[in-house]
Amino acid sequence: MLTSMTGFGKAEGSIQNMDVAIEMKSVNSRYLETFVSVPKHLTFLEDILKKHIRKHIKRGNVHCYVNVNSATSTLASYKLNKDLLKSFMLSWQEIKKETGINTAFSMQDILSQPDIMTLEETSLDRDKVEKEILLLLDSAITELIEMERKEGDYISDIFRDRMITMNEQLDRIVELQKVNIPLHIETLRSRIAAMMQEEPDELQLQQEIVQLADKLDISEEIDRFKSHIIQFESYLENNENVGKRLNFLLQEMNREITTMGNKANNSGISQLVVEVKNALETVREQVQNIQ
Repeated sequence: MLTSMTGFGKAEGSIQNMDVAIEMKSVNSRYLETFVSVPKHLTFLEDILKKHIRKHIKRGNVHCYVNVNSATSTLASYKLNKDLLKSFMLSWQEIKKETGINTAFSMQDILSQPDIMTLEETSLDRDKVEKEILLLLDSAITELIEMERKEGDYISDIFRDRMITMNEQLDRIVELQKVNIPLHIETLRSRIAAMMQEEPDELQLQQEIVQLADKLDISEEIDRFKSHIIQFESYLENNENVGKRLNFLLQEMNREITTMGNKANNSGISQLVVEVKNALETVREQVQNIQ
């Protein structure tokens, strides 16, 4: 069963009176890349979440976003340093008295003074937050993986369809090859006879025919290609991550079909080779998204 690298998962819940939503998105990548975005007051969770994700996902570019709505809970609050404010106001009054300058001060003047207002984060039970947010993350991962599996099933159907098509085209190549070699041999015989103005030496002709037949023979390439198709289809039922192995098989299949086109020297076979290559390209594009 194939698994895609494209998926989306989301989970929501309440943790210590915080409304928490986790969103996960995954796209294809050669390796496993994980990116986690958390609010400032939860940065201690970043590495923990990354390690947890890597336990469940083996390949892909995975982004995890942790969003917190603090409408029902104050995660941070401003604290007024009353003693410092009183000292500031007394100093202001003293300056006015000493200088005779009667200038009012504004709220901006007060707030611009360092340490009069400080932002303090609400203390959190880190162990409890970690435990509960990992449960939410598990739900998001489960949804993500389920979507990846559904996408994998869809891609598997495409692969099976293309494998059937390529098998049919190979069978047509086999039929064309049955007349291809005799046709080339007869052409060779006629050319030699024309050049020599007489029937060619039969021994020499037989040697030429053997070399030509060997040069035109693509039976081994056809057998290997069909073998690759069987192996490719077997991987579709594999529960392991097979994306890289499928990609390698496609490279081998492309090599075999290219050799067929080069060796056969037949326009009909060449057309079928192009069709097979088009099918391989469709499969190759989809394989890039398989774990």
